Amino acid sequence: MSLIEVLVAAALVLALVAGAAGMMTLALRAKRRGDVIAAIAYAVEDRLATLRSRPFDDPALAAGSTTETRTVEPGRVPVIESWEVVDVDSGLKRIRLAAREAGRNGPETTAVLLVSRDLGFGP
Repeated sequence: MSLIEVLVAAALVLALVAGAAGMMTLALRAKRRGDVIAAIAYAVEDRLATLRSRPFDDPALAAGSTTETRTVEPGRVPVIESWEVVDVDSGLKRIRLAAREAGRNGPETTAVLLVSRDLGFGP
């Protein structure tokens, strides 16, 4: 009788361990996806802040396209950023920034920044 009890207990422990291992796998996958999303959001915010801080006539804001790959925290995620600067008129530039995880095909995070020479609020 005690052998049967030991086998039933071992089966229950094995089932619990297998379930815990499956949950751990899902938790690690969710953490990685969260790190990717956070890294892409940080990369977009950082690039827009960098471009926004430039003077209107800075060569970095010249019309054209640029692509750059960099590793971003959290999670040391490689991110591909591409941005295009378009001169809308003489006093307005539109910057379209797209970012996604490098090495994976998937949806991009896209943001648009309008940079104006002068908003006309002066005296």
